[in-house]
Amino acid sequence: MAWTEAEELSKQYGDPFFVYDEGRFIDNFRRMDHAFKALYGQTQIAYSYKTNYTPDICKLVDQLGGYAEVVSEMEYNLACRLGVLPERIVYNGPYKSFDSIRAALLSGALVNLDSIRDLNMAVATSLEASTRVINVAIRCNFPIDDNLQSRFGFDVGGEEFRHAVQTINNSPNLRLAGLHCHFPNRDLSSYAVRVERMIELCQNLFSEPPDFINIGGGYFGNMPDKLKMTYKFELPNFSDYAKVICTKFARAFEGQSKKPLLFIEPGTALVADTFKFYTKIINIKNINGRRIVNVSGSIFNISPVARSLNLPVSILNRDASTDVGEASQFFDVTGFTCIESDYLSKSVKGYAEVGDFIVYENVGSYSIVMKPPFILPNCAIIKKVEGGGYSVVRTRETSDYIFKNFVSY
Repeated sequence: MAWTEAEELSKQYGDPFFVYDEGRFIDNFRRMDHAFKALYGQTQIAYSYKTNYTPDICKLVDQLGGYAEVVSEMEYNLACRLGVLPERIVYNGPYKSFDSIRAALLSGALVNLDSIRDLNMAVATSLEASTRVINVAIRCNFPIDDNLQSRFGFDVGGEEFRHAVQTINNSPNLRLAGLHCHFPNRDLSSYAVRVERMIELCQNLFSEPPDFINIGGGYFGNMPDKLKMTYKFELPNFSDYAKVICTKFARAFEGQSKKPLLFIEPGTALVADTFKFYTKIINIKNINGRRIVNVSGSIFNISPVARSLNLPVSILNRDASTDVGEASQFFDVTGFTCIESDYLSKSVKGYAEVGDFIVYENVGSYSIVMKPPFILPNCAIIKKVEGGGYSVVRTRETSDYIFKNFVSY
């Protein structure tokens, strides 16, 4: 995108703004889907809404044949409102309201029980269902490595796990349909461990393969070279993950007339590289020999945890005639907030003047869903349309929108 195009978009939709590339998301989804199904045909993608619940994306996932993976009543209601069939919704998370878990169970959604609280709500719901069978699954917690102790799910070696399995099996109309796990580890060896443990659990708990085994998300996706260089190991791609995971599944269930559906729950891997953030330089100053470039955006737009200062960055210069190489110098990029640590980048080298745009890549993961309306409302999301042009996905928020629920406003 040239400066003139960015300037026109900022005039139309406000500054700063996100640009979402739908074509890239479709490509990511299809490549991951193909990589897994080529080795284990009974694989199903369940897109992680919490990573980026932009409705336009969630609706696209449904059109592409993916499931919705939700972790709250809000996200469950969004999936239903978008027309996702209940049986194509995977409901996870540690805090499910009774109303939402009841609605999900009675409508046929795939609910993964995270705790005794979830179990008790499932039992209460089953009592309403008379003779109707309600399928549930259990989120499993077990060691992946010595450095991680997850807080989610049931400890598979503990009494609560045994109680949950026994309660479900003894219930006249609850049925244990599958097992679920999710860990933040992204390396291949962790996936080998979780797959082996999940298969072992299934063999111990089920006389025949369950309906499904869900091994969660956490996968690496496409990433610019600058980001790849921040890791001390070679990043696995979709095919690498599929080889480790699907090979074990295919071997474990070889010759079985019934093979379980394998669920994977990618979020970042599908959406991170589909978003760019455009923010305009509004002021430049020098402090103690340091060049400070102040922009209309904030680190909270692109990294809600305010830790990612190594995102790929480029500059759109208004004056295309400038000899950028001759004029390049180092500068820090600071945001609009009054937080001292609001740096989007440090030690960027390039030519930058007031009115130029700073562009950040790979910002589609968690940026949209976690950025609060701190100091200023949230900015617009614009979709890059195939064949040229743009359409608005989310309009720029207004002050009235932010304050309308306060009683004294």
